[in-house]
Amino acid sequence: MDIEIERELIEASSPTPPDISESQFEKMLGEAMTYIDGLMLVTVTDAERTPVLREALAVFHEPRFEETLIDKCYDAFDDIRKLHVGSSDILTLFYGAMQVVQFRVGSYYGTIVCDYITNMGLVHNLVDRIRNYLRVLSDMSKDEPKDDTLADQN
Repeated sequence: MDIEIERELIEASSPTPPDISESQFEKMLGEAMTYIDGLMLVTVTDAERTPVLREALAVFHEPRFEETLIDKCYDAFDDIRKLHVGSSDILTLFYGAMQVVQFRVGSYYGTIVCDYITNMGLVHNLVDRIRNYLRVLSDMSKDEPKDDTLADQN
């Protein structure tokens, strides 16, 4: 990767401002997929495992592998919680010739897949930006009234 592009990505990876729009966020993800060599997949799901966002290289079409990674992400964070072994919200794993970063924010779970030569500093900067965006979404969902509370008031 060109040094200037890498420097730009690092400088641009300051915390995501709370007022970032969805289109700006999607643009940032698209640029990351283009400029971070070896980045293959970025996916985020909610507590019900419904996809919230997904960016992938066109050549990355491994639905069973992706589903397994998402299941393992939920299992890993559930095990950490049950065992009281820490409060980690980011896990970095190696699987064959791939590096996998999994993270959670509130009820959102994310998985990033890249090859073994990927600049992990850039990937972790991307994770920080995604997590900041998800914190805003999580806070917004906490502020929304639930349908049950509206029914109780009637």
